[in-house]
Amino acid sequence: MLGPNIKRKIILESAEGLILKHGPSKTSMEAIARAAGIAKPTLYAYYPDKEAVFTDLADRLVAGWREAFLSPLSGDGDIVVRAGAALTAKSKAGMRLAASPHATEITDPQHRIFGPPIRRYEDDVAAALEAALAAAGATRARLLAQLLMACSAGIGHKAQSPAELGPALRLLCERLIRPELP
Repeated sequence: MLGPNIKRKIILESAEGLILKHGPSKTSMEAIARAAGIAKPTLYAYYPDKEAVFTDLADRLVAGWREAFLSPLSGDGDIVVRAGAALTAKSKAGMRLAASPHATEITDPQHRIFGPPIRRYEDDVAAALEAALAAAGATRARLLAQLLMACSAGIGHKAQSPAELGPALRLLCERLIRPELP
């Protein structure tokens, strides 16, 4: 018998697959239950409605993205390398999501369910990058963080494959951060 945390994980993974394939509006509780291999009453024992499923899913996705960004950024070593690795992780997460035809709807900062955690995530990672740059002694850390975030978003949007991200973002960090360090 599966424990409640395992079932919840299966439900959320099933909901994620359906949302990426069909979009939030076309994903029903019945489809989630079917994809998770559970009865609808079991699904309703975990979540009262699909909005609750989507809210939990959004929080889970954003927590993973946040960890993927903060882990390399908070490591030891050169800030240029750490920032490049963090921005690469952020862009790769965005690229995986962008493969869905419903990515624009899901990542819309104004989306009723997905928008608030995504906005908090963007604010958190920008603040963490600014703090790391300031701790490394970078001048104009706030402006530099904003510039790095904007440029990395553009690179992530234009990249043809995940393999292109690392080299481009490392170069970006080298060119923008290194001159700002003491």
